[in-house]
Amino acid sequence: MKIGPPALMPALAAVLYSFMALSGAAQEVETGGAEELLESLLPDRERVLEFQRRIEQLGSEQFKERKAAMEQLLAASLIPAGVLDRGLESEEPEIRNRTREIVRRGGARKSQMVFEEALRAMVKESRKGLLGKVVEVMESGVEVGDAALAAHATAGTVEEGDLALLARLAGGKNAIGRRMAAAGGEVLGPRGAGILQPLLKDGDSAVKLQAAVALANLGSLEGARTLGEFLFSDHASERMKAWKGLLSLTGREFGYNALDGADKRREAAIRWTEFLKGEVVLVGKVEQLKSIQLFNGKDLTGWTHFRRGKAVEPGEKTWSVEEGILVCPGKGPGDLRTNVEFEDYVLVVSYRATERGADSGVGVMMTGAKGQPAGGFRFDGGDYLEVQLLPGSSGDLYRIGNFKAKVEGRDFAFSHRRKIQVEEPLNQWHEMRLEVRGGLVKVYLNGVLVNEVSGREGPGRILLREERFKYEFREISLLPVGE
Repeated sequence: MKIGPPALMPALAAVLYSFMALSGAAQEVETGGAEELLESLLPDRERVLEFQRRIEQLGSEQFKERKAAMEQLLAASLIPAGVLDRGLESEEPEIRNRTREIVRRGGARKSQMVFEEALRAMVKESRKGLLGKVVEVMESGVEVGDAALAAHATAGTVEEGDLALLARLAGGKNAIGRRMAAAGGEVLGPRGAGILQPLLKDGDSAVKLQAAVALANLGSLEGARTLGEFLFSDHASERMKAWKGLLSLTGREFGYNALDGADKRREAAIRWTEFLKGEVVLVGKVEQLKSIQLFNGKDLTGWTHFRRGKAVEPGEKTWSVEEGILVCPGKGPGDLRTNVEFEDYVLVVSYRATERGADSGVGVMMTGAKGQPAGGFRFDGGDYLEVQLLPGSSGDLYRIGNFKAKVEGRDFAFSHRRKIQVEEPLNQWHEMRLEVRGGLVKVYLNGVLVNEVSGREGPGRILLREERFKYEFREISLLPVGE
């Protein structure tokens, strides 16, 4: 899998952060190190009290006082998460509403961005001994959106004396924190097994999977058996990790392929389950599987919503996340686009239509129209290949804009029907898999090859079409090409 420019992770260098004093004067602090960034997220008591006063002033009866407080809070580069929480929980509706506006306009996101930059710096610097500060930042209310980054940073910084810190993370309500505990527990070896064991029963599948991998790598058969449960998962990325992990651990196969259709997978998964009930000798370790979750289950991080060729303005109805489900509002025509380009990958999209005739689509290899750069698109969204999502026709192909392609050796005119019918009941989850390699695109619906086309080589954005119907998406993952 190749990721085209701009890079998914920004290059790390000394970063200049401007922390706006509440008086309005700019206080510039040059901080490029992980520890300095973490400390910047833990302001002193006097500054916290000043922020709290400004939050209280959002409910002032004096217009000028409310206006000044709002402007200063919006201008602040970092607002302590606990202060925002206090505003959101205020008994005064005016304070709650204005705090929500600050959050909506990025007040909480600023702290999250700095936190994630600190985690990246920890990885780059291979810094040991910073877990205490990381936990302190998280317990202050600052969130992290990239769970894989947080787990990676924890594994790199944890030390022998951090068992109590890991226990705090493992016992917390934050699922990402529990996943971090699992990553750190594996590094501590047998001493970390006590942290990992309870996480095998965790209600969050990502935490449970991380703990299963960690225990399996420590030689625990219970960890391997829990890993086997994920062979039945509805999520392709979880199935892939379990499948590849068990192959590495045991050297056995049983005819399982994470990308096969559901019935074929189930038969092979049952054979795996029976095998793992015995006294299996684990002979290897689970290797890192490099997959990317394009949808994080919480918000639209990594995506931009466009309608009629322009980014959606604040206040317009946009895509939303409801209980971990990405919901298309159906106010199109429009599309939700990745902010970066990708080349050579396996894209897995889990989707559900709730009404007959509901229309959407997945676009790949999107580039600018008429020589424009990747950020400039015309009304229809630029040039790309659309794979339709429409019950009864999902997998049909459409050539959007000036996209050039061939189907069965002939120039692709405008559309091409899928070559086989696949059952696609309403109100059920279905899986569309697109294998994109060297310009060749293969389209699988619920594990069945339904279409293929040969287009241009090179990177492009990925998008989800917004038409006039509500659509739901549960998983949007990029898996390594060739898997």
